[in-house]
Amino acid sequence: MARMDASELLNALGPSLRAAAKNVLHHAYGPDGLPWGTRFAEAEELAVQVGDLLTREILQSAFRDQAARPRPDDLSACPSCAGPLQPRPDGRTVESRVLQSRRGDIAWDEPACYCPRCRRAFFPSVQEPGP
Repeated sequence: MARMDASELLNALGPSLRAAAKNVLHHAYGPDGLPWGTRFAEAEELAVQVGDLLTREILQSAFRDQAARPRPDDLSACPSCAGPLQPRPDGRTVESRVLQSRRGDIAWDEPACYCPRCRRAFFPSVQEPGP
């Protein structure tokens, strides 16, 4: 499947995001919506917190799902010596990690491997987390 650029993706997500916004407002304020007299700053603060939570949920779900899928073939060999990878000596195949996003911490289980030739334990991530 071809990747969409960000603006195409946002346009495609528009209807779903509008429906989600209505659902959030219904749960936050009831069927009548935002009460008259609600200060803009109060409504904005809720929207910001919901946006931050949505960001964390999207990232956490995406990385959890990615870690659960079989690794691409190029991650089946040690990047240092090209030797075969094995589960870590302690038997664990994942390592719990916390990534710091701009919207808060994201917890996920990253695949963990061990190269018996190099005696190197590592996490064969396709992409490195940003600063």
